[in-house]
Amino acid sequence: MNQELYFLRSTEQYIAKELLYYAANLDQSDKSLDDFPKLKQYQEHFGSYAGDIGVYILSDAKIAGGAWVRLLSNGYAYVNNDTPELTLSIKPDFKGKGIDTTLLQQLFIETSKLYSQMSVSVRDIPSELKFYEALGFIKCENTEHQNVLGVTSFIMLKKLEKPKEEKEINHLEEACFRRSYS
Repeated sequence: MNQELYFLRSTEQYIAKELLYYAANLDQSDKSLDDFPKLKQYQEHFGSYAGDIGVYILSDAKIAGGAWVRLLSNGYAYVNNDTPELTLSIKPDFKGKGIDTTLLQQLFIETSKLYSQMSVSVRDIPSELKFYEALGFIKCENTEHQNVLGVTSFIMLKKLEKPKEEKEINHLEEACFRRSYS
């Protein structure tokens, strides 16, 4: 399986919109993004605002998933005006292949250049909570809320460390926004 990691640019907002459908688990319902106007803020004009950071991965030339952060004042994982919210999306055919971890590891590096932490809304499902905990997210107490499909969710927060050396910062830049995995 050939995988390539790319920065999510403003000209590729359509990718954020497509992936948001899966991030919100709408593929497990009979709903569409149009049924949830609040979700629009997660993808609309992505990359056009300072602080929008995202990556996506192609697997055998097909979009497999993506992860991005942006500052939102009315999101499901709002903490404060300095903490961007994470959106993570893996298409069903590509789940269980480690793509989520690959995306997040690169996104952590990129996001740490601008922010000290990020938040995410996570469904109250043990496997999902455990996944984020393994990546250093901590469940915030008293943040229980209902996601778009009415599932109980919590806000989780991850503290980010600034990269120590410039050479560690970003191998994507060295490869002209392209990185292959075998």
